Amino acid sequence: MYDDDPHAFLAAEVRCLTKRLDALYAAQWRGDRTLLTRQRIERLEALLAAFQGHPEALAA
Repeated sequence: MYDDDPHAFLAAEVRCLTKRLDALYAAQWRGDRTLLTRQRIERLEALLAAFQGHPEALAA
């Protein structure tokens, strides 16, 4: 589907990550303050930053 357009693939990945982050943020808003949720958010935020041109975010 995205074999011939790497930009479309990247855009789809960013949308997927954003959707997952939105769900985790909503869980936090509802009261989920677990370490696992915080770690997932940190990892996804770093991955999203890397996709947006900041690869050093993955080093954290």
